[in-house]
Amino acid sequence: MERIMAKTFSDVRPDHLARYEAAKHWLESNKTTGLVLDAGCGVGYGSAILSPSVEKIISVDASKEAAEFHKKFFSRENIHFINNDIFSANLNQTFDAIVCYEFLEHIHEAKEAVELFGTLSNVLICSTPNEVVRPHKMEPVNPFHVRHYTPDEFEDLLAMGGFRVKAKFNQVGGHDPQLRPGWDGKFMIAIAIR
Repeated sequence: MERIMAKTFSDVRPDHLARYEAAKHWLESNKTTGLVLDAGCGVGYGSAILSPSVEKIISVDASKEAAEFHKKFFSRENIHFINNDIFSANLNQTFDAIVCYEFLEHIHEAKEAVELFGTLSNVLICSTPNEVVRPHKMEPVNPFHVRHYTPDEFEDLLAMGGFRVKAKFNQVGGHDPQLRPGWDGKFMIAIAIR
């Protein structure tokens, strides 16, 4: 799976950092800072960004290499990293919120993942590439992506977990970190609630 193998925050693309900073701000503003799930977290730099603002984070990623990087570079006292896929991670508790950035386009089981998220939390903060702006099959094709979603498909996908979109944001590209309202950029970000 495609991932950013960062050792420091300066190794992470600015748009990815901005997404986690926005999630952190939303969690703080809405007092949703108890137990948070970071699903498909990669090496866990996002969990490390969130960690000062939340009581505990469960970070889940299936990559053994990502788990090693997390342990070396992004481990924090209040982060528990589970090296497993999201369906086998034995997540038997409820979460104040789930953060799931740039993960759903990587898996064939996106519908099942969102349905699982709906059983675990009433808040889902997530992102995915916009098929309208960056078609999945456009050259160069990202071999790690299963598909991209149009805005309507993304909203429908979230509804499969019982979520309705409360706020829509976008980013125009990988090196432009600014979050703008709406879903007309290359990356769509949703704050969805049940």
